[in-house]
Amino acid sequence: MNDFTFSALTLIFLVAVGTYSLRVSGILLSSRLSKNRNIELFLDYLPSTLLLALVFPSIVKEGVGGVLASLMIVFIMYKTKNVFLSMFLSIVFIALFRNYLS
Repeated sequence: MNDFTFSALTLIFLVAVGTYSLRVSGILLSSRLSKNRNIELFLDYLPSTLLLALVFPSIVKEGVGGVLASLMIVFIMYKTKNVFLSMFLSIVFIALFRNYLS
């Protein structure tokens, strides 16, 4: 085994340990933090905030098509309550918008 392979394996191992320790520490701390009502309320809203932070830049990057697809998702979800259908139709809309309307 050469030095490059050993360095790569060491780096992969350290990243794996770091990732595992972050996840385990979050699980261990969550049992202590959820006793406080304000922290529990904050943790309830955190996933939707993170999802919005990840999705919003993509919507803005797509421009008008992204905004229309987002509104389409909301409308279809409201009417059908079907997540798969709303995502599928909005992906088809974005594909058509990119190829034919822009």
